[in-house]
Amino acid sequence: MPRPRSRRLLGGPFAVRSGRPARAAPRRIRSAVIPGRPTIRRGQVIPVLRYRSLDPHTTRGARRRPMPPATFARHCQLIAASGRVPLTVSGHVATLGTSSAPRNPVIITIDDGGAETMNALRRLAEAGLTATVFVTSSRVGDPGYFHRADLHRIRGLGIEIGGSGHTGRPLNELARPDVIAELTLSRRRLAVAVGDEPRTFAYPSGGYDLSVRQLVISAGYSSACAVRDTLSHPDDDRYALSRLTVEATTPDSRLVAWLDGLGQAEPHPALARGRVFRPRRATRVAGPFRPRLGGGADIPATTVVTATGNVPTGDVADG
Repeated sequence: MPRPRSRRLLGGPFAVRSGRPARAAPRRIRSAVIPGRPTIRRGQVIPVLRYRSLDPHTTRGARRRPMPPATFARHCQLIAASGRVPLTVSGHVATLGTSSAPRNPVIITIDDGGAETMNALRRLAEAGLTATVFVTSSRVGDPGYFHRADLHRIRGLGIEIGGSGHTGRPLNELARPDVIAELTLSRRRLAVAVGDEPRTFAYPSGGYDLSVRQLVISAGYSSACAVRDTLSHPDDDRYALSRLTVEATTPDSRLVAWLDGLGQAEPHPALARGRVFRPRRATRVAGPFRPRLGGGADIPATTVVTATGNVPTGDVADG
């Protein structure tokens, strides 16, 4: 009996033709575009990195492990090698939407500090980088904190000094008169210490609401930083710029991914009345950071990217 030219093995993965298995169809690679979310290109997102004080005795809130100086020095090398243009917060906001805006900016911010942070800022300047340091005005001159001479040295390094309230208390938990006092005293004290009024502000602990935002504007600030732990979007509210918290446990691969523009980024407009932003506490991630890009490991530079790889986000809760 002649052998049939072709046959299909029922229940098997291959179709047998002339005794040879047919080549399996190529797997379809899913797009990295997430339906229902605004799409932006990889080069448009801005990593605004938030380092906290490298001095353990200046820590507010929950205990944490301060970043070793060697780790911060390595981060400076990675940032300098990324090809991104370092800017201060005020410099970034001033160029938004203009022809002079750099194509790939990066903004480094540091919340509070002392002697170890001063040493880190010198290393940062030696690497050709700049930053914005947010200072709690009532603590200037305290043991272990910045002294007035330190603030002048910081300015001499080409690093911006911003305000972070007078006492550093979360503003969304205070009464309106106390918020006004925190903002007013902070700006006046820093102006006396530095010789110039700060132009940018960081919400202590990242919490704010619409009333606090408006009072920051009324106090004379031209921008403000929240936390949110996402990449900053070009359409972010300039009084709630998103920042990515970099901890001592943050893997180098995660930092490099952020610098490559990989991660969640959505425009963050001004909050509606009666809403409060409370940042979600970041979860510790073990092992290297491997961003998930929807199925394809190699995505060309022109591909739209909004996918995220285990990047913690913030909550917007009713106030």
